[in-house]
Amino acid sequence: MKLSLLALASAASAAVITTRDVVFEARNFTASCVPHSAMCFYSLNAFMPGTMDTLGYNCTASGVGGVGILPEITGGTCPPSSRTFDVLRNETGMTVIVSVQVSRLSYTRGAHFIPSEQIQIIKGVTPTGDYTAYVGPKDFPLERIW
Repeated sequence: MKLSLLALASAASAAVITTRDVVFEARNFTASCVPHSAMCFYSLNAFMPGTMDTLGYNCTASGVGGVGILPEITGGTCPPSSRTFDVLRNETGMTVIVSVQVSRLSYTRGAHFIPSEQIQIIKGVTPTGDYTAYVGPKDFPLERIW
């Protein structure tokens, strides 16, 4: 009996350690640049699971990128909510961060890393029509960051 309780407690403890603290879910995430242009657009639905939020909020932002490069974004908006999102780039990919102010001095923030393999140059119809786009999953969790 002691052995089975110990095994059960160990399993429960391991389950707690491996659970992720998902504070947002991104739905229908897209990121791409316009063919024949340097303009790029981001779009996602920021949903907050475990709350009364049932539909999420549609978030958008734009910026100037280039061939093979989706731009960094700060202050993407999710009207009419106070949620915002940022996209930070580095040499291995980019991180999407969604944030909402929950009190005068505190925010709930969630992040998801997108590896550079999921950002590709898409062959255009014409030789100058190639463009950069995100080709990974459209839906993904954003885990709490501080």
